Amino acid sequence: MKKALIILLIAFVVYFLLSAPEGMAGVISSIGSWFGDLFNAIITFFTELF
Repeated sequence: MKKALIILLIAFVVYFLLSAPEGMAGVISSIGSWFGDLFNAIITFFTELF
């Protein structure tokens, strides 16, 4: 069951990439921005801590 869900997820991502590359670029950009904000928050926390 788990393997089928992973294959389905990969198929959806490939379909989404081929049918709407602008949308996928937006999603990837949003995820990257989120990780950047998270990293900056962690750095700020440790900077303020010490």
